[in-house]
Amino acid sequence: MVLLPSAAKAEEKAGIISGNDIGAMVLALFAVLAVIVVLASLLKRFNLKFQGASGLKVLSSVSLGPKERLVIVDVGGQKLLLGVTQQRIECLKELPGDINLEGKQEQ
Repeated sequence: MVLLPSAAKAEEKAGIISGNDIGAMVLALFAVLAVIVVLASLLKRFNLKFQGASGLKVLSSVSLGPKERLVIVDVGGQKLLLGVTQQRIECLKELPGDINLEGKQEQ
């Protein structure tokens, strides 16, 4: 019977959340969110590098409309001018390897 009142007090204390506990939970939440943001940015950065290592690299891109683009890509050392639409991708011209690209370039 002596243990019964102390067990009831322990249950009462377990149900109460103090301000320190809430602060610790909020701090832990912000730490987890910060880790997610950092990992997402790292994955985005490494994804671009992995694309370049696969032998296909986008050198330049120009928008012609909402869903149409002209894209210059380097595939195994050969530069191609591609027309990209919502329905298809078409090789418009093979460019010389020594072509100098000016202006905005994507890499």
